[in-house]
Amino acid sequence: MTPTVDDFQALARSSPWRWTTLHVRHRATLVEDGVEAWVRRPGELVVRQADGEVHRVHQQPGAGRGYLSSDPDFVPPEVRVPQDVAPTYRPDGLVAARPDDWAIEYDDPMWVNYRWVAALDPVELSHHVAVDDLRVDTVGGRLAWRASVRALPGYDPRCGGTCCELIWSDAGRLCEVEDPAEAYHPPGYDYPDHYAVALDVQTGIVVRCLPVDGDPRSPWLENTILDVG
Repeated sequence: MTPTVDDFQALARSSPWRWTTLHVRHRATLVEDGVEAWVRRPGELVVRQADGEVHRVHQQPGAGRGYLSSDPDFVPPEVRVPQDVAPTYRPDGLVAARPDDWAIEYDDPMWVNYRWVAALDPVELSHHVAVDDLRVDTVGGRLAWRASVRALPGYDPRCGGTCCELIWSDAGRLCEVEDPAEAYHPPGYDYPDHYAVALDVQTGIVVRCLPVDGDPRSPWLENTILDVG
């Protein structure tokens, strides 16, 4: 049965509760030769690059966070991970609403840039995006939902401003500034018309995010899931 736009956006916000371990082959704009990666939530990442070099991360939840307070008795809130909290589920098991608490550490460890983090938890595709041409398909032998996705005003990427957003767009360029005149625009750059996006149904992660039209320098990524638990 063809999913609805609401279904697609619910899947985009569901990843933190749909898997714990992931083995994936990843290619992207800055990783054209590809890497093989293993993720274990929370906070563990191993990446094996094409030349055989191995990169390992063990990240404690909340590491690197800073708290400022003039209260000498201030106690920082306990950082939690999504597996410690319960979202609001829909009858089909997808997430209707996520707990909105700054003390919850949603991010997986980063590789290269925040586009990696956003692909593993694509909550930025769950609102303020137009979703068209939605259909069921397979990617890497796995069930996926494909769609044409455009960012709308109010798009809220994990890291925007023509930096690491999944959907490079004028909306993403303007998302972090109050004055549009201050927003950086790459010289001579033409944003893609939209992105061809595929979400893996079991995990909710982005397995394809490819620009359509626009500048050929536009960022892209592909994930091929090898194993999941």
